[in-house]
Amino acid sequence: MCGWFGSTSPARDAWVRRPNGGEGEFVKAIVGRLSDLGVRELFKLLTAVRAEGALEFETPVGRAGLEVKHGHVAGESSAPLVAAYANRIGTFSFRPGQVASPAEWLPVEEFLARLEADAALVASAGSVSARTRGGSPADPLEELRDSLADVPLPPGATVIRVVAADPRPYRALETEWRQRGWQAVLATEPDAGLGDSPAILVIHLPSSSTLAGQGETWLRLLRTAAASRPPVPSIWVGGLADPWLRHQAVLGGASYLLPAPAGEAGETARWFRDELSLVIERLLDLNMPMAETDAEAFREFFLALQADANPSEVRASLLRFASGTFARGVLLAVREGAFESLGGYGFASSLPPRVPRGVSALEEAVITQQARRGSEFGPGDAAALAGALGVRDGLHDVEVVPVVAKGEVVALFVGDRPSSEGVGRVGVEALFARVGGLLGP
Repeated sequence: MCGWFGSTSPARDAWVRRPNGGEGEFVKAIVGRLSDLGVRELFKLLTAVRAEGALEFETPVGRAGLEVKHGHVAGESSAPLVAAYANRIGTFSFRPGQVASPAEWLPVEEFLARLEADAALVASAGSVSARTRGGSPADPLEELRDSLADVPLPPGATVIRVVAADPRPYRALETEWRQRGWQAVLATEPDAGLGDSPAILVIHLPSSSTLAGQGETWLRLLRTAAASRPPVPSIWVGGLADPWLRHQAVLGGASYLLPAPAGEAGETARWFRDELSLVIERLLDLNMPMAETDAEAFREFFLALQADANPSEVRASLLRFASGTFARGVLLAVREGAFESLGGYGFASSLPPRVPRGVSALEEAVITQQARRGSEFGPGDAAALAGALGVRDGLHDVEVVPVVAKGEVVALFVGDRPSSEGVGRVGVEALFARVGGLLGP
């Protein structure tokens, strides 16, 4: 890893105590795979360290380049970027350095919103061409959709197992799911089983006229999915007019029950496809939170970028990173007689420079070296912590995260009011656990 540059820009929306008056922030070049670190997480990382430089993506669709600077992006949405964002396929490289002054800078979140909107449009349009006849303007997304349709799914793509007596309604979904990074695997007989570890199982029963006497066969497949380790979430389609069968499907572990579409064409068929894709997306979100491996990848890239930064800039970067997950927070160094404030953000007034030892919520995190959430505190612990920090409006869903160096807790991060954005609490805990050696004395 190479390519060094310096920046003296202060941390925005954060205050950091600089014991040595040091300034400057040094960032290395990084390269990696999008399967390890997604586009959103990558931008979060670069924003946290206030990086400036060129960011390039290489995907099976092609290459794309962007410029980034202190939480802003210059560049256009394109097929390679949408493929990188939606499917986490390809590689990225960041080269630090000064960038030119482009015509338009966008905040990172706004640029990501554009990518997400383009990915959603591509997915919803599927393989159906929207090109009009008679010389009318062509659909601007058609070329993008056609490009993404040819993207080979990476190894380990999300497999959606569909067992349907009539698989025709799912043929129209294969292309759309492919653009989402999902691989549809179709079978027509319940005896075909689960296959190779699908993420979601869709069980689409025959029509009631042909289902008679076969209900137990389909239920057996459902129970197999529920008994797997880990369990495979399942969507049960059809058979809802039979009260006994519906009841058995619920008892057997079905995650969702959906009525079967009336046919393959028309508005109701389109509604069914939209509903099924949305339900699958919700199940994936519920059953696939940020994996520990994702948190580890984020941590390793952060450490690589900040390996030679001075302690005050590492603290500022950590606080900027945490601000994507917690609305407000403070970093406390563990000293013999007190907890010393190293910086914070989001609080209406400055926190006290020192917090006395003995606050239960803090001391338990030091002793156990484990993150502790407010739901795990003893009675009155959250109020005592708020009082020690001088937070008059109290703390809401607070979490105390230890920062470890050489087997000892050297600091604590106290985060309050978590949001659904950012890389999540798992990412915060994994990162803070390993940066104790970079915080300085």
